[in-house]
Amino acid sequence: MDSSFSSWPRLTKGAVSLVFALGATVTFAQGSPGEPTPKLIYRSVWAQYQGFTEQSVTPWRQTNDTVERVGGWQAYAKEARQPDAPDKSDAKPVTSSVKSQQGGKP
Repeated sequence: MDSSFSSWPRLTKGAVSLVFALGATVTFAQGSPGEPTPKLIYRSVWAQYQGFTEQSVTPWRQTNDTVERVGGWQAYAKEARQPDAPDKSDAKPVTSSVKSQQGGKP
């Protein structure tokens, strides 16, 4: 007798559990009729895009001297382990400076 048939009850039970879990997720995602719908905010992925700009080329000997002065590759490895700076996209726009530049007009 083949032993692969003994796993069918477990597979069936797992599939039924998965279907119920997915159904419950969809039900909770719909919310209740009396609740207000959450406001959707669109943020384009291109909003902070910076195009290519030509960079000046530093002579290799000067670059090597700078790396040695900073502390070598270990200093750059330590810098890479530091957490990234917080994202500035959540910052609120400053409206008072805009109004003052326009002479106080709205």
